[in-house]
Amino acid sequence: MFGYNWGPILIILLIVLILFGPRRLPELGESIGRAIKSFKKAHDDADQITKAEEGPGGAQTQAPTCPGCQKPVGGDFAFCPHCGQKLKA
Repeated sequence: MFGYNWGPILIILLIVLILFGPRRLPELGESIGRAIKSFKKAHDDADQITKAEEGPGGAQTQAPTCPGCQKPVGGDFAFCPHCGQKLKA
């Protein structure tokens, strides 16, 4: 399993049991499970955001560009974050 024999896995589990004790192990497992669940949710939310930014047909919408440096400017900026040129009149 995962390239390890049962011996090293049992030793690691025994060390974890000694360090945390039998009373804290359920708490530890629950907190690790919640952390993994939140990481998965954040990853899925990021995927949904990138899909929402894509236009029809899967192509990304064109971001407005700065007239001075011709770099894409995302967001609602009054000045270009790259060169500092005024974007809005």
